[in-house]
This record gives sequence, structure tokens and C-alpha cells, in this order.
Amino acid sequence: MLMSLSRCRLGLRGLSRSFCANVAPAAPVVVDPSQTILTNAMKHVQTSGWTIEALGQGARDAGFPSIAHGMFPRGPIELVDFFMDDWQAKMQAALAAEPIDATSEYVATDRLKRGVQIRLQLLAPYLHVWPQAMALGALPQNAPTTMKKLAQAADDIWFFAGDRSTDLSWYTKRALLTGIYAATELFMLTDASPNYEETWKFLDRRVEEAIALGDLPQNAGDIAGMVSIGLQSLLSTTAALAGPLSSQVVAQVVQQVPNPLSAIPTMTAPRPPVQTAPMDPKPVDPKP
Repeated sequence: MLMSLSRCRLGLRGLSRSFCANVAPAAPVVVDPSQTILTNAMKHVQTSGWTIEALGQGARDAGFPSIAHGMFPRGPIELVDFFMDDWQAKMQAALAAEPIDATSEYVATDRLKRGVQIRLQLLAPYLHVWPQAMALGALPQNAPTTMKKLAQAADDIWFFAGDRSTDLSWYTKRALLTGIYAATELFMLTDASPNYEETWKFLDRRVEEAIALGDLPQNAGDIAGMVSIGLQSLLSTTAALAGPLSSQVVAQVVQQVPNPLSAIPTMTAPRPPVQTAPMDPKPVDPKP
């Protein structure tokens, strides 16, 4: 490009002149300032938490006045949502990089555990401030979005484990895994063992009990009720850990927790294997 422009200045003819006539200025790159602020704010979450302060610090780092946090009308939950979307993308990349082995039931169960472990390992650097994010996500106005993101994670992990079901079990498996994941995440918050060894043992037990034996409930209402009870307990305990929610707000949160089966269909449709149209039966030659 510099050589061509130099030729333009020198007035050289021929091919260079023809090229010069077609030189156009590069289109400006448009960067969403809110994304820049959120990216910078994440650098302060570990010390400032999921707060307006972190958003203000991110704005200053991006070259904006600290009051630029006002472009986030929903407040710190927008920082939590930004993190969860980035967390999801990193988990998907990590799952895609995992080796694919046989598709036996035993291996699929191991991959299910591995998928949950990968997701939680990505959370580890923020674990000390995560109860605050969980409390924000549990608020009535934020709970549907939080549940949808959890359902998406459950779908990705099941798909990674080799599940290609397209019947009712597609929903029940993902709802069940959402409950297992939520319980394991909560256990991890209080786990002081080296490298979270006790968390992985807890995960092993939950998966073995609920999935490895293939003992999935057949009734969608049963699985929805079971997972809802688990999530309600999770949200109540999270509120106690995080501190900012009063008992009255906790009661409102628990009452408005979405049914996990209602959140999953809005997240995505089952990912069926490629299917071909059934062939017409081959005609049978009549006997002579």
C-alpha cells in the first residue's frame, strides 16, 4: 500500500496508475463503547465486585468519564450478563478442544462430568465475588435471563457428552443437569480443599446417582418439580451468602424462579442428527 501510494505521488503511469485510481480509504472500525467499558470493568471485578464502582473504573480505563456507567440502565447485572456470555463462549471453545472418545454410556457420563468441571474451573478466579453475582441474577427481574443462560450451558454440556435425543428426554436431561450444576456450583463456593477436590467428588456422586444408572424420571412434571426445589434452595442459600437481599426479597425470588423446563425451549431447539427421508419400500415382484 505504501509503495502504491508513493507511485501515485511520483505520477508513475501504467499498472501503478490504474491501481492508484482504485485506492479507497479504509472503512472506519466502529467499536461499541459499552462493550469496551464492560471488558475493562471485568479487570476490576475481583477487587470491586459486581458493582457500579467496577463499571465506573472500566469507563475510566476506556477513556470515558466515570459517570459513563449511566449507559447501563440495568446496573451491575449487565456486567454479570456480559461475563456469563463470555464464560459461555470460553466453555464452548474448551469443550470443542477436548478429545472425542467412544460413545459408550460410561464415556458419555465421564464427558458430562468433564463438561461441568470445565465450566466451573473457568469460574474459579471470580469465586470469591460470585455470590454477589448470583444474588443479582436471582432477583425477580433478572431470574428469567439467568435461567436461560444456565439452560444453554446445560445443553452445550449434554451435546458435548454425545446426547442427540429429540424426544421429551431432551428437556428432562437438560433440566436435571441444570439442577446438578447449580448444586455443584453452590458446593464449590464453600470448598476449601486443594484444587476443589471435594467439589469434583461431590459432582461425581450427583452425576452417578442421577444419570450414570440411566434412572431419569419419565414424567416431565416430576423432573421440573425436583429441579425447581433444588434451585429455590440454591437461590435462598446464595442470598444468605451474598448478604444484600432481605428475607422478603428472597421470598419473592423463590416464588418467581422460572420452571426449568419452560426456560429450555426458549433457549434453543433440540439439535437432531442429520436425517434423510425414508425410502419407499422396494416393490416385490409377483410370483409367476
